[in-house]
Amino acid sequence: MSIFRRPDHGDAEDPGEDTPGTAADATPVDPPTAVGVESPVPQVAPVSRSGRNMPVATVVGVSILVLALGIAWWDARAFSVLLMLVCVAAVLEWRTALRHHDRRIAVVPTIVATLGLGVATYFGGPEGLVVALMVACAGVVAWRVADERIENTMADAMASILTVLWIPFLASFLILMETAGNGWTRVLILVLAVVGNDTGGLFAGMVFGKHKMSPRVSPKKTWEGFAGGVLLGTVAATVAAFVLYDGRWWIGAAVGLACSLAAVLGDLAESALKRDLQVKDMSSLIPGHGGILDRLDSILVAAPAGYVVLAFFLGAS
Repeated sequence: MSIFRRPDHGDAEDPGEDTPGTAADATPVDPPTAVGVESPVPQVAPVSRSGRNMPVATVVGVSILVLALGIAWWDARAFSVLLMLVCVAAVLEWRTALRHHDRRIAVVPTIVATLGLGVATYFGGPEGLVVALMVACAGVVAWRVADERIENTMADAMASILTVLWIPFLASFLILMETAGNGWTRVLILVLAVVGNDTGGLFAGMVFGKHKMSPRVSPKKTWEGFAGGVLLGTVAATVAAFVLYDGRWWIGAAVGLACSLAAVLGDLAESALKRDLQVKDMSSLIPGHGGILDRLDSILVAAPAGYVVLAFFLGAS
């Protein structure tokens, strides 16, 4: 999911819903009220079908979005530092989710790898990122193999590699974009494409959604929502490119299409992981949204796609 993402479309997982045999079945029924006495109706904030508080989710999402884009415009170094700190928090969040299922990642080397990938990318560009990735994967495996615990060695080592590839590696493409020419505009177009995809998917799914896209992974995702998301994401990026790149709207159209498709894949991938872990959200850290990874899932996968397309049109540096 992105920094500011729909809190409904495709996000309401079955583990968060009442299922037979769970504690929800034991919820006591309120006793009937006396005849002629009206029960008080509680006044609550509007919520989405997934139970999110929409006003809170919107305010928090917009605030994070403005802050992130403001820092990207202000200074590439500050943006890179902030991004890596967010990735460290996401790694810790992921570690907590895995421990509930008796899976562990090598925390110390993974955090070191996260920071190392950011530094290597900032100073070494794509070549630095590749070298740092190879060293990081070897390091987290070696750390786990040297551990005294024998049980689940292979599973834990693979979980550590997945963590490095999923969080800091994909996030490093945002640093590559930010440190390139007109870097903040590249990040802006990418974010607008992802936010447009999320927003368009939410409203199109609510209004027109009938045909399930992937009912086992994300029951509320529909093909109509998918189409609406891709359309709005592409339009948003196209308009931004027309304004920022002297009328070259086709750059935004290509970025918007690629990032919208990638964002959907990222959303589905995280939904599959959450379903496997039997959780609705990775955490409750962000009010109205869930966890850090719940907001980053789309943008992490969209970052490499956006980087490649923008590098093709504008150059990699």
